[in-house]
Amino acid sequence: MTPSTDPTTPALVLVGIIGITRSRLVIAPREPGAEPLVDLEGQGALPGTRMEQKLDLLARTARHARDQAAERLGAEPRIVAATLAVHGLARTEHEEATVVARTLLRDWGIPRERIQVDDDLLTSFLAGGVGEDGILLRAGTGAVGVRYAGRVPRERRDGMGWLLGDIGSAVWIGRRTLQVVAADLDGRGPRTLLTERVGDALGLDLRDGLLPPSPTGDVRDDLSRAVFALAPPGRHAALGRFAPLPGSVPEDPAARRILDQVMRCFADTVRTLDPHAELPVVLAGSVLATPGPIHDELVTGFDAEGREHRETRSCIEGALLLAREAAAEE
Repeated sequence: MTPSTDPTTPALVLVGIIGITRSRLVIAPREPGAEPLVDLEGQGALPGTRMEQKLDLLARTARHARDQAAERLGAEPRIVAATLAVHGLARTEHEEATVVARTLLRDWGIPRERIQVDDDLLTSFLAGGVGEDGILLRAGTGAVGVRYAGRVPRERRDGMGWLLGDIGSAVWIGRRTLQVVAADLDGRGPRTLLTERVGDALGLDLRDGLLPPSPTGDVRDDLSRAVFALAPPGRHAALGRFAPLPGSVPEDPAARRILDQVMRCFADTVRTLDPHAELPVVLAGSVLATPGPIHDELVTGFDAEGREHRETRSCIEGALLLAREAAAEE
């Protein structure tokens, strides 16, 4: 496809986000606030995926998006800037990732200097609309806190992955929930309503193994096999499906302990990054931007401390901000 060089064709920007569970690609007018022309979801990239593979996944979704834009416009789209945000992008990988992205988009007619790659933490922070200084507290598949000054990350807590940290993430909560249920079934821990909730989610009778009948004759083995089938090695993000369960039974002592540990961790992260409550906090990710005990009680605590806070469900607006800033230089 030959990119449009007609200056009368509307100027567009391309933004892409690639996370662990999914990617998202948007083509939108250059003007701030304008509605997207195309908005697509695609495949995510598991931790350990090479940078070239991550960006190639985005580029493939981008080609579909460009085809849709051409169909809707009745002409080849004129894309003047692009911003790609990649989950888990290390500081030392920015230059390499930018070179790869410019290579993948070399035939799009976008000036090389207006193709930029950044991590999805900055775009999440900017999506909160609090300016260039503040705190990002994000908990979705992973969990991390970052203090920004002038859009530059100055201090970070966690974001170390499901094996070493990510406390309070959907994966961490889901995994902790399953551990509590396993302890209940094995007699190593107290009885908990979470056992019934997990059983309902898996279509199993984890309490008595009667209705439906236990497929193995032992509810502990039923749980082990079901969890392994759902989240085999390398697919730990699937554990996040159990994250809402403690919030559905906050009166249950075991569930309450999980919720309290998460909120203590988040509150401690924010106080460590901003001990004098001087900076706004952007709450991002499914765990923190969704109403429920964790979100509601954390926000209540922020209000009591006088902390300014805002929420964002997606970092796409932050990527659009960066791409539109670059496009304004045309």
